[in-house]
Amino acid sequence: MGDFPIFFTGVTGFIGKRLLPLLLAEGRRIHVIVRDPARLRMPEGAPLRIFSGDISDPGVVRRAMEGCEEGYHLAALVQHRMDPAEYERSNILGTRNVLSAAKELGLRRLVYSSSIIVYANDPSPMKNETSRISGDSFLGDYHRTKYYAHLEASRYHAEGLPVILVMPASVFGPDDHSDANRVFTWCRRFKRGWVPHWLPDGGKLVLNVVYGEDVARGILLAMRRGEPGEGYLLGGANISIRELMERIGQLAGDTRPFRGFPVAPLEPLASLSEGIARLTGTRPLLRRGLVRSMRTAWAFSSEKARRELGYTVTPLEDALRATFESA
Repeated sequence: MGDFPIFFTGVTGFIGKRLLPLLLAEGRRIHVIVRDPARLRMPEGAPLRIFSGDISDPGVVRRAMEGCEEGYHLAALVQHRMDPAEYERSNILGTRNVLSAAKELGLRRLVYSSSIIVYANDPSPMKNETSRISGDSFLGDYHRTKYYAHLEASRYHAEGLPVILVMPASVFGPDDHSDANRVFTWCRRFKRGWVPHWLPDGGKLVLNVVYGEDVARGILLAMRRGEPGEGYLLGGANISIRELMERIGQLAGDTRPFRGFPVAPLEPLASLSEGIARLTGTRPLLRRGLVRSMRTAWAFSSEKARRELGYTVTPLEDALRATFESA
């Protein structure tokens, strides 16, 4: 392991905040790009060099990457935005800037964090790294831009960049209020008694939920053991929405049964909600992409990551309890 610094984007994100201490524990120097340095909480004397700016600025990316031989590109826009261009600047242009600088500066290895959402158009009930990645249709701007960013990473590898792709599943864990951490949101609602006991299609939809600490360790393993050009699904437990909600309910002492309702009527309601949001400049209460995702299979296998990287996962019961206690 060399003494060169590590390039790192997304350090203030949910996974980034969990990967940072793993890198610091190795005594590594780290170059980070942060739009708002005030958001960065770091230990006293941590060997971080902070570059203030945005990955949509190629100059900032190049300056931060100079002198590095390894890089982690985790930054992405996940939170809902009304303007599609914001997703494009962050998820496509930003990723392209990182890949371009890495190729120009001769980065020895780069781990890019994609997402399981790139497999959304594959109807298989259980997906893995051989499943179909296509742009037939999109669940929303996040899906669309992560799909094209994934293609960019694959293209740069074909041109010689040693990039390793990881695709985290639905990440959850303590102390995070982002849109992506739905499990934390449900835990908090159960604690406050804000959970209607109705589920779309009876809660039959299966999700793959993964503890954030496991994903951070998996990303580190991908850097150490991953094969450039390969992709690794970093998932956890495949579980139906009903069972997941029942488990959280048990932690909250709420064992009331859940009832089901049909998904079909939600589509026109989502269209209406999005129309009102556009007129008022507010966030829609329900989005069409979310409704369509309720008809998508979200079960995944992480066997390849287990086999090739030594990836392991925290028992779901332990991960849920830690998340619930922090909510």
